[in-house]
Amino acid sequence: MDTHLNRVLFSSTFIRLAACAVLSAGFFPMVHAETSEISTAGIMQQSRTVTGKVLDPKGETVIGANVMEKGTSNGTITDFDGNFTLNVSPNATLVISYIGYKTQEIPVSQAKAGRLEVTLREDSEVMDEVVVVGYGTQRKATLTGSVSSVSGDDLKKISAANLTNTLAGKTAGVIANTRSGEPGADDAEILIRGKGTLGSTSPLIVVDGIADRSFGRLNPEDIESISVLKDASAAIYGARAANGVILVTTKRGKEGKITVNYSGNVSISQPTRIPEMLDAYQYATYVNEFDAAQGNALTYPETALAKILDGSDQINYPNTNWWNAVSKDWATNTEHSLSISGGTDKFSFYTSAQYMYQDVIYKDSPQNYNQYQFTTNLDAQITKAIKFSMDILGRQTVNNRGAYSTEDLFGYFLTTSPMAAPYYPNGLLRIGHDGITNNAVLMVSDLPGTDKTTNNTINLKPRLRIDLDVITPGLYAEGYAALDYTFNNGKTIRNPYDIYSYDATTGEYINQRDATGATSVGSWSSNSSTVTVNARIGYSRTFNDVHKVDAFVAYEQSKYKYNYLYGYRTNFTSSVLPDLDFGSTNKDDQSNSGNSDETARQNWFGRINYGYKDKYLAEFTLRYDGSMNFAPGHRWGVFPGFSAGWVMSEENFFEPLKNVVSFFKLKGSWGMMGNDNISAYQYLSMYGFVADNSTPSRYVFGVDPVFAESIYETVTANPLVTWETAKTWNVGFSSQFLDGKFGLDFDYFQSRRSDILITRNASIPTYSGLSLPAENLGKVKNHGFELIATYRDHAGDFEWGVTGNVTYAKNEVVYMDEAVDTPEWQRQTGHPIDGGTYYQALGIYQTQEQIDATPHLAGTKVGDLIYQDTNDDGSITWDDAVRRDKSATPKWIFGLTLNGAWKGFDVNAFFQGQADAEILVQPTMNMATDFYEGRWSESNTAEQNMAAKWPRAFMKESQVDGRNSQSSTWWLRDASFVRLKSLEIGYTFPKKWITRLGIDNLRLYANGNNLFTIDGVDIFDPEMTNGIRGYSIQRTWTFGVNVTF
Repeated sequence: MDTHLNRVLFSSTFIRLAACAVLSAGFFPMVHAETSEISTAGIMQQSRTVTGKVLDPKGETVIGANVMEKGTSNGTITDFDGNFTLNVSPNATLVISYIGYKTQEIPVSQAKAGRLEVTLREDSEVMDEVVVVGYGTQRKATLTGSVSSVSGDDLKKISAANLTNTLAGKTAGVIANTRSGEPGADDAEILIRGKGTLGSTSPLIVVDGIADRSFGRLNPEDIESISVLKDASAAIYGARAANGVILVTTKRGKEGKITVNYSGNVSISQPTRIPEMLDAYQYATYVNEFDAAQGNALTYPETALAKILDGSDQINYPNTNWWNAVSKDWATNTEHSLSISGGTDKFSFYTSAQYMYQDVIYKDSPQNYNQYQFTTNLDAQITKAIKFSMDILGRQTVNNRGAYSTEDLFGYFLTTSPMAAPYYPNGLLRIGHDGITNNAVLMVSDLPGTDKTTNNTINLKPRLRIDLDVITPGLYAEGYAALDYTFNNGKTIRNPYDIYSYDATTGEYINQRDATGATSVGSWSSNSSTVTVNARIGYSRTFNDVHKVDAFVAYEQSKYKYNYLYGYRTNFTSSVLPDLDFGSTNKDDQSNSGNSDETARQNWFGRINYGYKDKYLAEFTLRYDGSMNFAPGHRWGVFPGFSAGWVMSEENFFEPLKNVVSFFKLKGSWGMMGNDNISAYQYLSMYGFVADNSTPSRYVFGVDPVFAESIYETVTANPLVTWETAKTWNVGFSSQFLDGKFGLDFDYFQSRRSDILITRNASIPTYSGLSLPAENLGKVKNHGFELIATYRDHAGDFEWGVTGNVTYAKNEVVYMDEAVDTPEWQRQTGHPIDGGTYYQALGIYQTQEQIDATPHLAGTKVGDLIYQDTNDDGSITWDDAVRRDKSATPKWIFGLTLNGAWKGFDVNAFFQGQADAEILVQPTMNMATDFYEGRWSESNTAEQNMAAKWPRAFMKESQVDGRNSQSSTWWLRDASFVRLKSLEIGYTFPKKWITRLGIDNLRLYANGNNLFTIDGVDIFDPEMTNGIRGYSIQRTWTFGVNVTF
């Protein structure tokens, strides 16, 4: 009672009053029912009285705990002594809950003499959580591998349209960088424990047990959990697991009443950072400085500068802010999801439907993204021993856009000269200053044409499980067939349009429509199918309450087929009928193409788990994989894995520490995994097809030349090509302190890759003309650690939590084929995989004497960059460039989640960040003002030039000098950042307010995504490796509602 004494003294009167109010509200329907024809006596004959007491883990009474009859509004709360009394139906189940403790469900049939004694457990005791692992589930307390898990509810709080953007910083070991904010093309680049290979680094994605299903566009409302397998726990996937495995589990129906849930939101988005580009006067000034340094006549004399400043000549000297001309302030997005679930002990179901719309930031653009999706998961207990389930998913995405790609759009309009303009003063569309069709406002519109892509996906998975307890308890057999189909199509339409040039001598505007091309149509379609069959026999049993055995053996095979067709016609009579049938019949105005592909895999695998008293734990996996990517005789590989754990806190000698350390487990693992994610058929010679108008040209036969279509060898076969392998080991511990309030997990890992497919071309002279096949030569090692800390607590009605994680991962190339004359300081061996090579810039020349006294590039002037003569040969050449150990891939990544709840209000803040990363940021023309401000200039004082951040003007649109534009360390920027990734505030209405409306739960929320970032890049978002040439990552404000009936 001591820990509750203060609460009792201050609130006992309030609790009694609240109890009366709640009980009165709860019994209101029963009082009202007395006016009906149903007799009270009849009701009483079908009910029973249950009494009980609710205690905390220390045996102290819990005051004010909720005690409800499941599936009804019938309930009460515990009194001053933790006691309760409730009339319920004979077969009822009681739901007992209290803030800060886990909710428990107890059938009243367990009551002895009509009385229950219930002991609640701290909600922060997470060790009993069930974690999804490969081909099954395990309790977190007995898990021996390194597996991270995130619940679907946690992911929803980030409020991202693409699920791949929710993982960064949310779970240890995952590096997920979002490189684009474009609707429909915003998948994050995901690495698990960094880069470990010179080849493909993509992890294996498994959705509901099926490999190679994408998860980025799944409905967030459908997600139950996402688990990440990072060590030997992934070995069960063998040849596919070298880069780690991400397991996505969707929701299923549960026994209970049917519930209907609606979740809807509307959001507005804008770029996290908009680059500030030079205006017309700054642009002209910079160009003039460049001209002066080159000894050229000034492009913009004083008369032109005057017109720029006063705006008197909008035809020849406009001043255009191209971002404002092309982009809106906000883009609007919306998402709606409706789900229905429920069931009995014989049948349960979960079904949902979703619609999503995302707009782009461009003005007057046809581009947008639409998504339609439905999911149905069914489970039927056919007999006591036989269970059947059926999973169905259907999704259609429609991506509408204009004629130009995102790279073309952003790569052009932000770098366009501010002295170009979208329109003439009279409103006519203006030609581009560097090409007739190069007008950014035109490029984002549908005038040049449109491009529509429709992707249709259908996933089916029937599954059957048979319990074979009649043979021996714990034996079972199960199998499933996964049928994954895609049907995709697209159409590209190009149209001529009116665009005008200006003749200064006549003052006339000339229509350049003939230069915009003819009406043309390109139409394509593709389809694919993946059929996966899996069968396994398993055994799960506990002997004498101490020996737990869980084992299975399985066979799996999959076959993938793909087909693609394309047709094109131009010179349509009219754009009204944009179908291939109505294009030109002239052969020169037509083209078509097509291709197909087919791959297959076979796998035998199994796993054995053993636990003694949940204290000594061991797991062994073995997988025998076959892939048709390799030649006969090299197709099969064996991939073992082993892990063990020791729950020290279960030992007798640990008892004195349990008041502080409530749980402590040591764990370790070793596994060998493979990677067959390479281009297929490399064991065969590759040939190219020489068709009409192809390069190389066709063969010629006879005196009178006759051209013949033919084939030619492109790559020589390597019949020995085989698996890339990864040997990984992991050691760590999991712990809980203060009765589970504080948790701390730590893992150290190391991985060594070998037999990575690379070519010897680097050590073969290019003039040899040889094109060699890839060989199993490369070697890479990767190591690092992960740390996860959690703290959860409550005080009265207020509960709060903090979760933080840190991951460090560093890779090193042990061997790759490099030319023998490569300088030691440029070799990739001994350095990270994707470290760049740059001139080492030491400063900016301030005097001619400095230039004369040091090695320099030819033509170097005062104000240019100083480069290091690395090899001390007295000259600056590319041999002086030095390889860096940093890249755009961070070595450190971290996340911090803060959450709290009080009387229906909840708040969740998520910070994400990375460190030890850098990106190359060089000026373009037009350029960001950051490169203009603080530059070296003849007009500066000596002190200003000594403090200059950037060299003198060294480019204009038509010319760049080759001295300051080199890739050098001067242009590298620290890509470390800390970002407020998500902030959500919500309010859940009290049940007593909404129950009479037939609503079980009602929550309103507001969410801000990517609200602010602290970094050193400044010009654009630090995650964007394309810089100002990419679609900016978006800051989003979302307002939503969640209603359950």
